[in-house]
Amino acid sequence: MNLFRLAFLNATRNRTRSLLTAGIIVGGTALFIIAMSWLDGVWGQILEEGTLQGGHIEVVTPEYRARASLRPQDENIDDLAPVLDALRSHEGVVEAHPIIETGATLTVGEEIGDIFGAVMGAEERYFTEYMDVDSKLVEGRWLKEGAGELVLGWKLAQRTGAKLGDEVVLLGVTQDGSMSPSKGTLVGIARSGSPLIDRRVFVDLAAAQWSLDLEGGAMKVLVWGEDREEVDELHASVAALPALAGLDVGSWKTLPPWGGQLGMMDAIRFVLMFMIAFLAGLGVWNTMMMSVLERTNEIGVLRAMGMTRAGAVFLFLFEGVAIAILGGIGGVIAGVLPTLYMSKNGFSYPESMMAKMEFALPTTLYAELSSEIVALAFMTAIFTAVIGTMLPALRAATIQPDSAMRRN
Repeated sequence: MNLFRLAFLNATRNRTRSLLTAGIIVGGTALFIIAMSWLDGVWGQILEEGTLQGGHIEVVTPEYRARASLRPQDENIDDLAPVLDALRSHEGVVEAHPIIETGATLTVGEEIGDIFGAVMGAEERYFTEYMDVDSKLVEGRWLKEGAGELVLGWKLAQRTGAKLGDEVVLLGVTQDGSMSPSKGTLVGIARSGSPLIDRRVFVDLAAAQWSLDLEGGAMKVLVWGEDREEVDELHASVAALPALAGLDVGSWKTLPPWGGQLGMMDAIRFVLMFMIAFLAGLGVWNTMMMSVLERTNEIGVLRAMGMTRAGAVFLFLFEGVAIAILGGIGGVIAGVLPTLYMSKNGFSYPESMMAKMEFALPTTLYAELSSEIVALAFMTAIFTAVIGTMLPALRAATIQPDSAMRRN
């Protein structure tokens, strides 16, 4: 009890130094909360948007998987019906959608065009509920299935000069490499700021199948479960379905781009936490070392009066932890308040930035504050204080009473 009392008195004796140490803890704790909340918030939004559009599970042929970056049209699932039936009736599967992705040059009017666009064919429900393209229409309406209609991304409409009602000719190739012209009436123009929408042509699944000479087939099937974080069990059960024998079934956790980035995000969190803790610990070490040097004589007197080396260590540790607790509380308040504001209001960035992104991301980003981040920040503040105080405390414990008093 005497050690606690003495440590408290020491912490309040030199208020300037104690406030400096507490300020370092406040800054480190607040920065930790803000940085980690932003990191989790932005990364969570990227994953949410990415897996909403790209599915929790992807079913393709092994040959397609080997050349997936090239989107090979000749490697496809040629008989969708049994695959879709098995998936849509499987327990845990919320939805399954066939997707066709290809490329074509666009022509509006009499002259043959040379503007290239990425063509996507899918069922209406995928476009409207998973890609949410219909909510991004700036002109016209969404296409009707089987009506020979299409929707253009804003960039393509701008480059081709296409207007609503124009007939747009798409010149692509079939799965065996033959030329495949097709046409559709432009009924809508969508704009999001992202090339995933602004540089695409959207057609219904039947039109895309006809263009590739792939009746009843698709390049991939995207599958969604109830929770992307609980995908492992669903992935295993879907891969075991007899109807999917010979097909490659991949989980979003293992497929690009997310497979390689999950480990990278964990590394970023660790580096961020280490850097903040290191800088805060360095500040605590500096101020506590100054305290030890200034109180050498006092420590010698206490040692001469019977204080053990362990007692000297605990004296400075108690002092450092007391300051850290106050600094940690202040840091939590300083970090939580702006984070709560940003988790509610978010940060909107210019649409021009979206044009450089090759993945789905909302135009407004939000921080994501959690009790785990707050608790981790506070415990890191205490840990930082203990580490930063340990070396000065050990130095205090090595001070010999006679040499300390002789120096005085």
